[in-house]
Amino acid sequence: MLRFGCFVFAALALLSNQATAQTTTSQCLTASQYASKLTAALDSLHLSEVQVISNDIAQHCPSTLSPDIEVIADAATLFTFIHRRNNGDSAQQAFNRLLLKDFTSLPRRQQAAYYHLMALYSLHTGEYKQALSISHIISTELLPAALNAADDMAAINLAVADIHYEIEFYQSVRELLLPLLTHPAHYVRVRAASLLWHIPQTRQQLEDTLAVLNDYSALPQTLVKLHALEALVRQALEDNGQQAAHTMLEEAYILARELDANAVLIRLYLLEAEHQLTAHTAAQLLAFSTEQFSLKEQLPVLKLEVERATASQDWQQASATLQQAVALNQELARNNALAREYAGFQMVSQARELEQARQQSRLQALAAEQQNQQRLIYLLALVSAILALTVLTLLFVKKRRAAVHFEKLANTDGLTQVLNRRAIQLFARQVADRSKQLGQPFVVALADIDHFKTINDTHGHDAGDIVLTEFARRTNALIRQQDRLGRWGGEEWLIIMTNTRLDAVDGLFTRMQEEIREITAGEHKLTVTFSMGAVAGNGEQSVEALVQAADELLYQAKHSGRNRLCKGGD
Repeated sequence: MLRFGCFVFAALALLSNQATAQTTTSQCLTASQYASKLTAALDSLHLSEVQVISNDIAQHCPSTLSPDIEVIADAATLFTFIHRRNNGDSAQQAFNRLLLKDFTSLPRRQQAAYYHLMALYSLHTGEYKQALSISHIISTELLPAALNAADDMAAINLAVADIHYEIEFYQSVRELLLPLLTHPAHYVRVRAASLLWHIPQTRQQLEDTLAVLNDYSALPQTLVKLHALEALVRQALEDNGQQAAHTMLEEAYILARELDANAVLIRLYLLEAEHQLTAHTAAQLLAFSTEQFSLKEQLPVLKLEVERATASQDWQQASATLQQAVALNQELARNNALAREYAGFQMVSQARELEQARQQSRLQALAAEQQNQQRLIYLLALVSAILALTVLTLLFVKKRRAAVHFEKLANTDGLTQVLNRRAIQLFARQVADRSKQLGQPFVVALADIDHFKTINDTHGHDAGDIVLTEFARRTNALIRQQDRLGRWGGEEWLIIMTNTRLDAVDGLFTRMQEEIREITAGEHKLTVTFSMGAVAGNGEQSVEALVQAADELLYQAKHSGRNRLCKGGD
């Protein structure tokens, strides 16, 4: 009897567990329902709602998620990490899975949201070129297809602008977001204004963005409202309104802590540290772990650590932290330079590889279908073969055309359209080899624009880009057809003059001085000078040694007063 009672109890428990499992599974929504809810939450930056969706999937869906729901869960994890800076390992795993997914079957708005998250995560981890590759996919594949869909256009414009703002492509940000200041959706207007406030070109643009931001109180408790508050705090500090800034800063802190938005908290603490509004800011910042800071945020935090170590006379720690800060600053500079130079080629290359994989998959499906239809008449088989041959021929022609296009992208500097560092270095080696065989001299000259950082700091990066572009265009027009100009890095340029003696560089330097002396950037006429170092080659020395020698002469020209030429043997 006791055994029978135990058996009945066990059976009832098993049935109860099965019923509970069925109830739990039945509460799991479909992938399209979750996708709709998540896309809306991502568009409005509703961090709490994204967390609810993530928790709902974890609690009510089967432990082995379907591929479609797994993508949604991974996107929610990535969004939560970007704004809360927690669960870094889970975010890395989610990003790796999303990187392997094909989103082409999803609605454009959903694709844009996922690509946006992947790009922001790449920027957080310092993978600038990867972020630009993802941004390029949004710009070239999703944006043109959404021209007649206003809501999709707004979401895609916001996604691209958010990425381009982080990498300081400010002109692109303005072009994408200025039309959105009058968008019917309140949160869209505020999201656009929160970025545009930082980079207005005119006083009217600044007033337009502030008019939108000052209406923040009507927004729900989301990141959009928090970003508006952050911008208004910065505006108040610029206007020396310390009391107003302090009041809004306290409101921002309350909302940031309510949302657990550590990313904004970090920015607010950094803002306080910059303006010294409280005495506890440094301690609050240093309480975060290094993994919670983006690369850009790590630099001011390292500065605070240096100041703290110096104040406590821990000179060894101060020196070590300072060296770390210098290395990080160099890495950030390389990221910005390399992102501009290589992004175009890498983005198109990745898109091409993805398209080739899709085409290969289609061809394999066609072959399988042909095997299953062997009973078809000979004419049908012949027609199928002709169609397959046509597809292969078109793919071959397309691949050949793409190869020429990609080669140009790989060898050209994206901003100035002259040879990039890799291409000019390859040309120099070819000239050196030919010089050694034929006994012809050649010249290696390294030029650097004087006080270029001052131009950027005073007139903005757009003006700096104009100076770089004009320098390249005008110099390219002055050198001979057989010579080459390449962008060596930043504001440095390498000129290779073939079959030429060193004295010929004097005339080129003088002509360049006259041609580049005045450059117009917007409303400003800029006086531009440059310094140059030049050496002669005969094929006996390596190109690297010649460039090093030219660099040392350039350094000598810089420290002798700038705007001058120093030659080897002078």
